[in-house]
Amino acid sequence: MWLALAAVAALASPQDGWTWTLYENDGGAVLAHEVPDTTRLRTTLECRDGVDGLMVTVYGVQPAAPFATLTSGDATATGQLEALRGRGLRVAAPINHPVVTAFAATGEMTVESGGRSEVVAVPRAHLAKLRRLVELCAR
Repeated sequence: MWLALAAVAALASPQDGWTWTLYENDGGAVLAHEVPDTTRLRTTLECRDGVDGLMVTVYGVQPAAPFATLTSGDATATGQLEALRGRGLRVAAPINHPVVTAFAATGEMTVESGGRSEVVAVPRAHLAKLRRLVELCAR
């Protein structure tokens, strides 16, 4: 199922309305893969004041195990999954972890759990937003 969702995500074009949008506020920041002005979300990357981590939320998938491995480049991190009541899953990595650094550099991260994987890919045109998010989260 996760691979099917990844294939659908890869086929989505800007004409479909999907984009990456950065939201900044006093309590943190969110980079959302969304159709603006709707409730349609694929992925959110966020941080909150007082929390030293980047929370990765993938919508439309269910956890296959209690933990997930995040991989970007040669870096990996393992974190406990949080199920979002049938809506998706969330896992966090420390903001200063090499997997977050590699993700900010490449724009690609894989979330693997129980033999299933989901690729989070931020296109080159939106990498500045991802890097800004990581910068805001590191404060």
